[in-house]
Amino acid sequence: MCGIAGLIDPSSSEADARAHLQRMLDLIAHRGPDGTGLHTAPGLALGMRRLSIIDLEGGSQPVWNEDQTVGVVFNGEIYNYLELRRDLLAGGHTFRTQSDTEVLVHLYEQLGDGMFARLRGMFAFAIFDTRKNRLLLARDHFGQKPLYYAHDGARFAFASELKCLLALPWVSRERDPDAFLDYVSWLSLPSPRTHFRSVKKLAAGSFLAFPLADMSAAEPRQYWSYALTAEPDLTTLDTAVEALDATLRDSVQMHLRADVPVGVLLSSGLDSRAIAAYAQELQPDGMQTFTVGFGGEESETKGAAETAREIHSHHHTLELTSDDFLQSIERIAWHLDEPVGDPAAFAVLKVCELARGHVKVLLSGEGSDELFGGYDTRYLGMLTTLARSDRLRGFAPLLPSPDAASAPSRWQRLGARAHQTRASETLSLRLEGLPGDVRTPRGLTPDQLRRLRQRTDEIAESVYRPQRDTLSELLTLDLDWQLAESLLQKADKMSMGASIELRTPLLDLRVADIAARIPSALKLPPGGPGKFVLRHCLAHKLREPLNRPKRGFPVPLAQWFAGPLRGPLEDALFAPNAACLAYLDRALLRAAWDDFLSGAWDGARTLYALWLYEIWSRSLAK
Repeated sequence: MCGIAGLIDPSSSEADARAHLQRMLDLIAHRGPDGTGLHTAPGLALGMRRLSIIDLEGGSQPVWNEDQTVGVVFNGEIYNYLELRRDLLAGGHTFRTQSDTEVLVHLYEQLGDGMFARLRGMFAFAIFDTRKNRLLLARDHFGQKPLYYAHDGARFAFASELKCLLALPWVSRERDPDAFLDYVSWLSLPSPRTHFRSVKKLAAGSFLAFPLADMSAAEPRQYWSYALTAEPDLTTLDTAVEALDATLRDSVQMHLRADVPVGVLLSSGLDSRAIAAYAQELQPDGMQTFTVGFGGEESETKGAAETAREIHSHHHTLELTSDDFLQSIERIAWHLDEPVGDPAAFAVLKVCELARGHVKVLLSGEGSDELFGGYDTRYLGMLTTLARSDRLRGFAPLLPSPDAASAPSRWQRLGARAHQTRASETLSLRLEGLPGDVRTPRGLTPDQLRRLRQRTDEIAESVYRPQRDTLSELLTLDLDWQLAESLLQKADKMSMGASIELRTPLLDLRVADIAARIPSALKLPPGGPGKFVLRHCLAHKLREPLNRPKRGFPVPLAQWFAGPLRGPLEDALFAPNAACLAYLDRALLRAAWDDFLSGAWDGARTLYALWLYEIWSRSLAK
């Protein structure tokens, strides 16, 4: 686990390139406090910061092949590296280390750009092929590891964190107004967009390869996407449970591979309890679990402690307060790199800090909801709405098409939906931020609401993919956007901010393949509950109830924002130089704030996203 960075600048001297690279690496020292590695040549500099997990003594990077013609800097873990190493040794390759990193250079030698089909892991890496004078960048299948890049035609740079690119004098800091509108509406940005016009993020399951002599060829290509198009064949509950049980056990076993202690991030929810139960079976002695809570009935600590007692883990708990949140929010914004409106980032940062005193690796349960249908309330509501709209769309030629920004009545909204595509309406139903409910949009002007409808259509064309049924379309949309660019961004940035490696056994290609073979009716039966197969998979492992409500480290924002944090939040949002007021109407924002205080609007998460944007603007982007 590391942070990587690099630049190609033919006009720069080797000394200048090394100096720029060192500044980039200094900004991500938290990602790799155990060491630094650099490679420089005229016009080229590649480097990394290392958090040593496997082959503690011999895994320093860059790692090269036998004749020093192919080198790699790598962030992540290749969990099937032992199996790949065995096959590569049989094929005549020579290894000098015991690290998982080295399999990448030899696999590239053998398969070139076809190497990704063999990798089970999380990764962002850069391979430099001196024979072809070629650079290859790649991001893992699900997007667990981030990778940003900037290209001005004559120069190219990449890094694990966006802040590294902003340290380069030629990378513009010009903001993208549409990015703010996307963020305030959906609370995260789909790839490749960032808040800066000059910086892009490589999409999950994509790679970018080009000769150094022709940087104009630096265009991303997708090597993998999750598809739910084939007919499922695990059509009975028993066969689905049997297949998932064996595959998930295998995945957890691989994710436990490390030369340092491994623990489990434990909430009261089903996903982390599943990971903890499998991990405890595989390592029955000394498993450590960690959780944080906030007091009150919604706290994770009670349920997590019950699970820890049942699986006999060494459990660690930390209770957090509004003062802890206030003291942490600047650090959260700085580590996130680009604002993501998920307040659970605070809990993840603090639980990783708690764990850092005991272990170096944590397992977590991210990915289950998107693979197995976990957001049951939202999905069931969207399925009903979309089915109704599909019937309406047949009458669209007979219905007027009202402006969605001025369609207050139910019949006008129905008419507007009839003229929307299925993809566009699905994205409209996924709006989480300031516009809120389409019946009572808050905070945006009519012109912004019209532009939001255009952005909805534009984004839908790039992120919505037809699948075998409607639930499958909702799952793949969440996997491509919410999981890759919100949940996994939060998980990566907060864990690395605490110098912890966070691993997600549910996001394994073989687990995903099992999920793809299970029909929607076994993931989310009519009326729920979601993750039906996973629940039955755990029924023989855990005695505790498997139907606890989904919480996900619920930070009590509404209570804090109306109480002890009201002053700091209000000061940030309505300061004369507030960054969000460059895009939002002050009076409309004030009205939304008043609605929140009166209880008319449940907008705590949106207000958090705006507060985070303010702090991020000051600390990172100024």
